[in-house]
Formats: sequence, structure tokens, C-alpha cells
Amino acid sequence: MEAINVDQLSHSVLSSVNDDVAQQMGGDVVLMNASMFPPLDDEFRISIENVRETSKENHLIVILETNGGLMETVERLVAVMRAHYDQVSFVIPNYAYSAGTVLALSGDKIYMDYYSVLGPIDPQYLGSDGTYLPGHGVLSKYKQLTDQINASKNSDDVRAELAFLIKNFDPAQLFQLEQAVEHGITLITEWLPKYKFKNWDKTTTKRTKVTPSMKIKRAKEIARTLGDASKWHSHGRGIPMKRLQGDELKLAVDDFGANKNLSTAIRNYHGLAADYFAKSNMHGYVHTSRGVRRIL
Repeated sequence: MEAINVDQLSHSVLSSVNDDVAQQMGGDVVLMNASMFPPLDDEFRISIENVRETSKENHLIVILETNGGLMETVERLVAVMRAHYDQVSFVIPNYAYSAGTVLALSGDKIYMDYYSVLGPIDPQYLGSDGTYLPGHGVLSKYKQLTDQINASKNSDDVRAELAFLIKNFDPAQLFQLEQAVEHGITLITEWLPKYKFKNWDKTTTKRTKVTPSMKIKRAKEIARTLGDASKWHSHGRGIPMKRLQGDELKLAVDDFGANKNLSTAIRNYHGLAADYFAKSNMHGYVHTSRGVRRIL
């Protein structure tokens, strides 16, 4: 009989820890560690359809780690999730930035611990070297220069700023970046009332009835705050659980760290997957009880 090899053992343990989280949280579990660009949406659809062949669960638990990406990809991921499950929860063991934040805000619940962070809505653009780069810097610098130029009473005083603006900024690119921010804000404004706020019936302090218009208003406030480039300054600026729960955003987040067994299961799954797949030169993947699909 052939002896078990390292890959077989690793996949067996990954399946076991996936099942551990599934049992504790009551649903199907998918671990997504990838940037939000195609073909992630295609591979995610196949992964979920494979799971649904044998599962009758109505709850999907998404363990998410991502640097962000495209809002269009996020929309397709949410379409897949909601086509197959009535309830979707997101678990953030480490970070979910930009488009990943928008994706997490499409869930019925968000689970984080003291180490987890979400990020501001920071649109991506294609750099000259073919890689995607965060757009907050472009938008912030453009605003800074235009503010300086508009505030000046003498054009000679801002000649350098005008020259830099003409040379370095593409109106079409600026429009696309601004539209990407607005796209994220629109999605959050749509999804928060529909999913995360669906059981929000009374205000916390005054216990007054929460109306649909109040839900939309609160969603817009959260979306605008997360989309304010001047507030967060950086694509990689992490917003921890306590700040998300605080007066500024007032976002309900469950602390999975308060449950020792669940915390251990989530960290074991996320940590083992990150270590094993990195050593396998797999830098983007979707893992479920049915196995792994490579993204990058």
C-alpha cells in the first residue's frame, strides 16, 4: 500500500478544519484568499455549485482575506452567494480591503476579532507595468492640486502645480476612479438595508422603531465615511473592529475571538491554508469542503 504524502495529509487536515468551523457556525464554509479580479468570480461559482450538489444548508460562511479589486467582480460574487443561500456571514481573520470591505458589507453578519481589519473604499487602476494600483493617492493628489490652484489669486504662483496637473493627470482615469468609489458606495447603500439591517427594528438608545428610510440613511453615512479618501489616507489603512463598532460608523460586528473554540478553529483553518498554499506557490485560491480552486 502506498504511504500517504504531504499533500494528501494537508488536504485532509484542511477538510477537517473546514468541517470544524462549519459545525460551530452552522453552515457551509468557503475560504477565499484572493484579489477581487476575474477569474475569481468564475472559480467561486464553480466552487459553490460543487458544494451545493450535496449540501442542504441555507447559511454560507465566507472566511475572507483580500487586498481588494473590482466592484464588478464583487457584484458577481454576491450574486452567486445569494442565488444559493438565504444567509451569508463573513469572517475576517486578518484583513479585507477596499472592494473586500464592500463584499463583507453585503453579509447578514460580520465576524472579526481584535486583530482583524476592514479598509476604506479605494478603487483600483491599471498601472503602466500591468499591475493594479490603489487609486486613493491619485484622487487625493488631484484634489490637493486643484484646491491650491483655485485658492491662488495669481496664476504665476501656481505655475508648477499647473504644469504637474497637465502632465500627470488623465481626465478619463480620474472619472473612472471617481465612478468606482461611487459604485462601491451605491452597493453598500443597497446591501446594508437589504441584508445586514434586515432585522434592525429598534434603535439602541431610544428604542424607537427603525424605518426603511432610516436604514438607507445609515447605510449612506457608513458608505460615505468609508469612501472618504481624505479621512483614511491609505489603501492599506486598517479599520479595526472597535472603530467599526464605535460612534463614527456604528456597525454591528460579532467578535469571534470571544469564543475560544471558534477562534481556534478559524485561525487553524486560515493559518494552515495560508501556509500550505503559499508553499505550493498558490497566491489566490478558493477552498471548500470539496477541495481547492486556484485563482493565481
